[in-house]
Amino acid sequence: MNAIKFRSCYLQDVTIVSNEFLDRFLPTVNGDFLRIYLYLLRASGSGSEAISISSIADRMNCTEKDVERALRFFEREGVLTLGGEEAGCLTDITFLAGAKTDAAADDEITVKSSDITTERMTELGSREDIRELLFIAQQYVGKPLSRAEMQRICYFYDVLHFSPDLIDYLIEYCVSRGHKSFHYIEKVALSWKKQGVTTVHDAQISAGSYHREYYDILKALGIDNHHPVEAEIRIMKKWIEKYEFPMDLIREACTRTVMGAAKPSLSYADSILSKWYSRGVHDMADVLALDSEHEQETALKRTLRVPAKKKTVHAANFEQRSYDYNSLESALLGKS
Repeated sequence: MNAIKFRSCYLQDVTIVSNEFLDRFLPTVNGDFLRIYLYLLRASGSGSEAISISSIADRMNCTEKDVERALRFFEREGVLTLGGEEAGCLTDITFLAGAKTDAAADDEITVKSSDITTERMTELGSREDIRELLFIAQQYVGKPLSRAEMQRICYFYDVLHFSPDLIDYLIEYCVSRGHKSFHYIEKVALSWKKQGVTTVHDAQISAGSYHREYYDILKALGIDNHHPVEAEIRIMKKWIEKYEFPMDLIREACTRTVMGAAKPSLSYADSILSKWYSRGVHDMADVLALDSEHEQETALKRTLRVPAKKKTVHAANFEQRSYDYNSLESALLGKS
């Protein structure tokens, strides 16, 4: 496997972890992800050791899949970039010194919703579909909308040319992921506009690109053309982030679900994966070991259930006696 080259904007004689990084990731991010990132940051300054995915996994006592998932996570968060000199082979990691938090990124957005005039607001507010949209948005965020928030919704419709259905889905999508701020909602809307999103289906595809694992899992269960709802996402997110199961392990559970359940479901697969987690499973080798153990236990129980053979009592086991039937008859007659 090729060695990975590092490029960093930090000084090389110390390992610097910015307060911005700590404030952003320390409270919530998977601990193994943080360990991997800090190890890579330290290794980038040493320059004395050849680093590869496999060597990182060995040093951090985790799987190569865990390392790859950590790298993909931090790449999505904008704190590093990944590159390769050969197709499909990671050979380059660049640490970015000025990675912005979500809040900082929000501040860069030029808010144009204020361009919606009072007259235009009144005109749009007289339309039935817009009034219904504002009512639905209010239910999603759980409070009455401010004028600025209503301006943003009209901005989505009038300037971004989003349909009421798309705006409905936009707000539902953001709120379902814990973001009720219209500042955040506008950020997502501008991102969709830049990607050319014009329909709810386009938005679902765009949203799914950040959670491709969820669609892979649903596909493994034989569920196609389905956008996962929040409850389903929570289950799958638990497998990936809390249990830290690699995708091949999750797919195996899905395969067993399809083979064993009359109607495959996430709940059935969750029961399998939760049992594996409780038994300390980490990879397919552990699963195969459990299978072997289960087969041995089943064979033992089957042996214990076989009833013992009944012993046949033979007449030869008893002392044979002879009788004088004539004497017996005479004795009986004499008594009579």
